[in-house]
Amino acid sequence: MKRFFQLIMAIKTTAAFAFTGGIMLLTVGTMLYGRDSISVSLIWQIIFLALIFGCLQFVTFSENTLGRMGTPGRMTVLGVSMLMVLAVFALIFRWFPMQSLVNWLVFIGLYVVAFLIATLALHTVFRLGGMKYNELLVAYKARRES
Repeated sequence: MKRFFQLIMAIKTTAAFAFTGGIMLLTVGTMLYGRDSISVSLIWQIIFLALIFGCLQFVTFSENTLGRMGTPGRMTVLGVSMLMVLAVFALIFRWFPMQSLVNWLVFIGLYVVAFLIATLALHTVFRLGGMKYNELLVAYKARRES
């Protein structure tokens, strides 16, 4: 039962971050289009996408899945999976005119750019955090040796 609650908490945390990021992107997009509100329907879509993303991230980075695949491979699996989910949502909810190949290319291009920015931001945060903790570990070891 403890493991189940850990699973739920991990998915909830990721979903909360995804929802916040989705709402922020949606807000900027809405402002760029000169609108001053977001529909409730779109907010529900972001909620479901955030939950799906939380589950996909948990499955992709779980120790029990994808064997010994490294982080770049897992990121690729997550990125492609999420793009497919977003494409299905775009089709179902008619986010843009579906007939135009240019619209699809812009959609995919924007997704790739957003995914790369998010990945690089997280990589930077983890690298800086790792450097900080490495310095603390070195200082701790120096104190223990003296």
